[in-house]
Amino acid sequence: MSAQFVGEKITVTTTGTIKQPVSFHWRDREYQVTAILASWFDWGFSPGAKQKDWRTRRHRNYFRVRTDSGLVCEIYLDRATPTGAGEWYLYQFLEDATNDENSLAPS
Repeated sequence: MSAQFVGEKITVTTTGTIKQPVSFHWRDREYQVTAILASWFDWGFSPGAKQKDWRTRRHRNYFRVRTDSGLVCEIYLDRATPTGAGEWYLYQFLEDATNDENSLAPS
């Protein structure tokens, strides 16, 4: 699975108490989530963390999703924000199910 790193903030519409994504907005385009392919939590520490306690731990909810255009990407909710509301990021685009190299999102 080849990947295209993005690492940009996005706006996400969610549903449920666990905040599952149903759509996201990135670079003037709206993507509808048609399937959540996987989800996981990251509570690890940054490689250079001098102190390893709850304050320096990552608090992220990751989702691998398929969009209405057939793209597969990973997005995450970073829950460790000063306001506690969290911020969403588009982490990376992955190949779609057809393995068409032209299906990756434009950079």
